[in-house]
Amino acid sequence: MPKLSLSLAAAALLGGGLGATSQATVLAAETNQETAPAAVAAPTPNSVASPAAGEACLAQTICAVKERIRWQTPAWTPSQCRKIADAVNDSAKKHDLSPTLLLAIMVNESDMNEKASRLYTRNGKIYAKDGGLMAIRCILDEKEEHCTNGNVRGVAWKDVMNPVTNIELGARELAHWRDGGGVTSTTIVKLDGDRHRYKVTKDVPCQHKTHGWWAHYNHGPRYIDKGYPRHYPHRIAVLDHAFATVMNTPAPELEAGRITIHDAGKRERTVDRPLEPRFKKLYEQILSSGTCSALALN
Repeated sequence: MPKLSLSLAAAALLGGGLGATSQATVLAAETNQETAPAAVAAPTPNSVASPAAGEACLAQTICAVKERIRWQTPAWTPSQCRKIADAVNDSAKKHDLSPTLLLAIMVNESDMNEKASRLYTRNGKIYAKDGGLMAIRCILDEKEEHCTNGNVRGVAWKDVMNPVTNIELGARELAHWRDGGGVTSTTIVKLDGDRHRYKVTKDVPCQHKTHGWWAHYNHGPRYIDKGYPRHYPHRIAVLDHAFATVMNTPAPELEAGRITIHDAGKRERTVDRPLEPRFKKLYEQILSSGTCSALALN
């Protein structure tokens, strides 16, 4: 099962807010689509700015977007925004990711709420938590103090909730899925000792031919090609594109192949056209946060 973004989970519990998305609006968005394909790439900067200017723009954008999307949470001070911007920039460089993609994940998963968390129980006992800006999944040990899963194995839960650490863990997870973490099944024909053919199903690295590789951040090893989750990569892509537009910086992942699976008989989804109500609102909120000059972030 894909993990539910913390912003959506919070809205469901509290009865509204930016993250609230009903089944009705989901279905309406999927059935109310136009015809005629279009393809829009992320913007390309037309000049080169200094690293200092780029970092200032990143912090400025983070503060402005946080102010627009926060829901029942305090605003960030300029120093907090600079701290988050530095963490995003450092982790993006370390893992060769676009800062805008990290921000898109952050907005989707937590509405930029560094204290967001969600508990999972089994037989009356907490066994896992999602938490922080990047909604990091932590399957807990018996003492409920450390994570036991994947790329966060051995990390203390209190460290997962440190915003800087949380961003780094999210970036590490994204890089893992980009660099071969995803799998898909394929069937091959083999010969037995008597030269009889038989079929074998095996897992091979996912080539992300039908979807953006960042889909696996939510889906896990296997891309989910049915139901609402199938267009998770498009929902992230529109936020990524909005941040890239505002900061006038490239987002090369948006030009590297297919963004999301195509629904037969419907218009192709593009990065400049959010469909679901929540993402239409987020897209406009990001675009309304102001525009910086061309960046030199990576």
